[in-house]
Amino acid sequence: MAGRMSSRVDRQSDSIPEGFTLSMALMDCLPVAFFCVGAGVLATRFDSTLFRVGVALVVLAGTLKVCWKLVLSLARRDVRFLNRQLRYLMPVGFSLALASLVVDRAKWSPVAVLAHVTAMPSLLFLVMGLAGMFFMAWFASHLDGRNAKANWKEQAVNAISQLCIMLAIVL
Repeated sequence: MAGRMSSRVDRQSDSIPEGFTLSMALMDCLPVAFFCVGAGVLATRFDSTLFRVGVALVVLAGTLKVCWKLVLSLARRDVRFLNRQLRYLMPVGFSLALASLVVDRAKWSPVAVLAHVTAMPSLLFLVMGLAGMFFMAWFASHLDGRNAKANWKEQAVNAISQLCIMLAIVL
């Protein structure tokens, strides 16, 4: 019996990705925090419950992913749900936020949004942030998310991209 339990624990620890440190988990907090600030500003300007629910799901997905990295780094356990939920919650959240633009179209002005995002420096930050999002899409299909080196690349690009998008919104 002891041999069986030992084997199970060994297999579980084998599934824990190497190199997932506390500093990586803390770095993963940055894009979530930047998104929260930018989306929070938008939510105060765009009075849409659907938009707020969508944003809340995106924030929840990002927060659970941060929790996954914290558990990996501190407890050396792989609670896969905390990582895998991202592929479901985040698309649903963004879909709801986009749907709110149609459902609640009387509550926002495309002309006002266009004027804001084409003004400097917002335009520069928006272009840089969107370029980063294209890199993130490429990373998602070409890099292994359980590889620490790949994860550092993804998080650096994600943090910079979210910072730029936040600045485009706030400025």
